[in-house]
Parts: sequence; structure tokens; C-alpha cells
Amino acid sequence: MNLLPALWLDHLSIPTNDPGVLAQWYADRLNLEARGNKLVGPGISIFFVKGNPLRAGDAFHFGFRVESRSAVETWATHLGVPVAFQGEDYFAARVKDPDGNTFEIYCDRL
Repeated sequence: MNLLPALWLDHLSIPTNDPGVLAQWYADRLNLEARGNKLVGPGISIFFVKGNPLRAGDAFHFGFRVESRSAVETWATHLGVPVAFQGEDYFAARVKDPDGNTFEIYCDRL
């Protein structure tokens, strides 16, 4: 077996018609900082780039992990969405941004 070096996700790049507006939309809702076309926070770098939105619906989504179900519920209330998914492994509140991209606030089921 080949041992490979550790890796981690560093950033995400999302195409949109108006990168600055979408970055600010996320910043306003997630209490993060928009720096032009980039959304930043602890361990978070999302770049919004000029291009056609993905329009992938739920086929593509990304998640922000929190520590507990009550944290998911707090975020869901803040974002005005229900806790929409309660699978065997995790709880999640799903949100669609103005371009139709889906993101989750989730926690692993303990």
C-alpha cells in the first residue's frame, strides 16, 4: 500500500453572474467576512468567480459542520429554514443561495 501525504480541502470556487454580490449574501447570512469576491472565516475560503451558475440543485452541495444538533437548529432558525434532513449519520439544515446552490449546516449524529 502506498502511503500518501495528508491533504485537506483548502478552498471552493463557485461560478456566479455577480461574484461580489453572492460573496456578500453569504457573509451576511453566515456571519463571515466578504473580501471582494472571497468569503473568509475560520478554516473557510470560498471564491466566487465570474461565470455561469452551476444550477445543479441538490446534485452538488457543500456543508458547514457544527458541533451539535442544537447548533444546527440554531442556524436553521437564523436562516429561516427547517432541519430538513435527519439521516442515520447526520442532521442538516439546507439552504439555497440566490443562484440555486445548496449548502448545509450539519452535524454528525452522536
